[in-house]
Amino acid sequence: MTVSWMPVVWTDILGSIAVLVLSGFCAIYSLRLLKKSTDQTFHHYLLLLTLSFVFFAISRSFGHLLKQALLFCNKQDIWNSVAPFSGAVNTTAFIVIFSFGIYFNRSREIHKELSEHKTHLAGLVAEQTKALTITNRQLNQEIAERARTEKELKKAVDEFSAVMDTINCGVLFMDDQLRSRIVNRAFRELWGVPKDFEDDLPSMRELIEFNRHNNIYNISDENFEQYVTERENQIQQGTIAPVILERRDGKILQFQCIVLPNGWRMLTYFDITELKNTQDKLSQSQKMEAIGMMAGGVAHDLNNILSGIVSYPDLLLTKLPENSEMRKPLEVIKESGQRASEVVADLLTVARGVAGSHEICSLNILLFDYLESPEGKKMISLHPNVRLNTDLAPDLHNISCSSIHIKKCLMNLLINSAEAIDGPGIIHIETKNQYIDAPVAENQYMDPGEYAVMRITDTGNGIAKDDITHIFEPFYTKKVLGRSGTGLGLAIVWNTVQEHNGTITVTSNIQGTSFLLYFPITKEKLSNREATVELTQLQGNGQLILVVDDEKQQRDIGCQMLSVLNYQVEKVSSGEEALAFVRNQVVDLIVLDMIMDPGINGRQTYEKIIAERPGQRAIIVSGFSENEEVKKSQALGAGSFIRKPYTIEQIGIAVKKNLSCTS
Repeated sequence: MTVSWMPVVWTDILGSIAVLVLSGFCAIYSLRLLKKSTDQTFHHYLLLLTLSFVFFAISRSFGHLLKQALLFCNKQDIWNSVAPFSGAVNTTAFIVIFSFGIYFNRSREIHKELSEHKTHLAGLVAEQTKALTITNRQLNQEIAERARTEKELKKAVDEFSAVMDTINCGVLFMDDQLRSRIVNRAFRELWGVPKDFEDDLPSMRELIEFNRHNNIYNISDENFEQYVTERENQIQQGTIAPVILERRDGKILQFQCIVLPNGWRMLTYFDITELKNTQDKLSQSQKMEAIGMMAGGVAHDLNNILSGIVSYPDLLLTKLPENSEMRKPLEVIKESGQRASEVVADLLTVARGVAGSHEICSLNILLFDYLESPEGKKMISLHPNVRLNTDLAPDLHNISCSSIHIKKCLMNLLINSAEAIDGPGIIHIETKNQYIDAPVAENQYMDPGEYAVMRITDTGNGIAKDDITHIFEPFYTKKVLGRSGTGLGLAIVWNTVQEHNGTITVTSNIQGTSFLLYFPITKEKLSNREATVELTQLQGNGQLILVVDDEKQQRDIGCQMLSVLNYQVEKVSSGEEALAFVRNQVVDLIVLDMIMDPGINGRQTYEKIIAERPGQRAIIVSGFSENEEVKKSQALGAGSFIRKPYTIEQIGIAVKKNLSCTS
């Protein structure tokens, strides 16, 4: 070893030491950087690369130091032996470093790709998160909207149900599977369906099955299943036109099914019992009105014809001695004429209403009057096995009525009751006072107020269901016409009660029949009852009376009767002639026919006469009943009304009464 190599040696030694120190610092710095950074993969790579270079530097520096140490110790031979391995170690270190470099370079690329994928995935996650956030927000809005819609729908359904509950007809909404969805109050009441049963959304079959014994459908058990199947098939097919259903309790329902656009069905059940009864009553009224128009015309003509049969025997009897053989035949003719006139009066009652003036009476008194009359005694004698029971209210209120017609009503009802009893039986007659605050079922137009009520009940066989709706029709009878009745009896009863602003109802079963009559009461006292008047009490003092009638026979009869009663009589055949007569001569009284054809009628005639002679007295005669024209004439000042044919007693009383008013 020479001194000239010393600087080189020291340089090599110092350089190697410096490299070792620097490598140590690099390793320490890499470790610190690895601890601080979050990018672990890259800094692991950096640390390993640094350590590789450190390893390479150490191996190189250590080799140089070893070389210098051996040379310094004169161990050249050892160095020569080791030197080849030093190159191999360096080469190996370089290969390792290079391999690490390739590995970490690929790792860096992979890491970069992974970072890019991570960034891409993060972007996708962010986009999806944003989309999910928007979707979630939309879902929340839709949920809120749905909740609001459901709330509004519930409110609408509640309001709709409240409105539906105010409807009087039963309404049922069913879906396309025929399950109940909406039911109103009237339907529940008609069907008797409880709320808990309705909440289970019953099907049509379940509804009908629920009510098979609850008075809804009048169907026998053996036909029930077939009926349900047919009904479901009909509803499934679509709209059903209105169908009438009659329940076991007699109520009449109108059923209808309508298919809605959404496939649901709306079923309606109208209670038309009252409407049907009203229609039946209207039909009966129209029928009676038609028959009445015919009967009225016939009755008017018959009354004019009967005037000769009733009035002439009456005139002849006043002129015959008491022992004349002609008295009996004439009395028979007169009685026959009067009986015929009573039938005509019945026709007029059916046709035009009650004829005759009203008086204050009691139903109790009228009942006793009939039972004590020859007709009442005859009825009792013809039915010896029938017993009459009475339960009459002692404080029964009075009524304003035509006593003749009320007694005719009682006669017809009692005769019908007696004839309805086959063998021994009872007719029970009851009267009472009753305040009506709501119309009775059979008369929905009955005014509230106090009524005198009479009930006539028999223990007969009852009236058949098919007949009971027709019993008040004229000529509808199960009796033999001409032998046991005219077919007008109950029609007269119905008309008479209606004309007195009353109501009549009837109930019947196999145990008997009950008629219930309602008459409005009056607080007035009983009218004074007139006794029979002798002809001598009806004589006049020669007063002048004008008879106005378009029928010659009636004019002649009236004149002869008034002449017998000591009156002066003039006659004319029309209203125009009467008006001309009173212009030229003063008359004490006019007997004025109500209907005259052609020309002006009685009311028009009297209206013109009092315009000429105010205060002129008159009495009205007519073959018709006391109608509006008669009432208008009486409102103008005319006096009594007499229905043709009249007797001497009737015309005499009316003339005497009206002339006395002038004195």
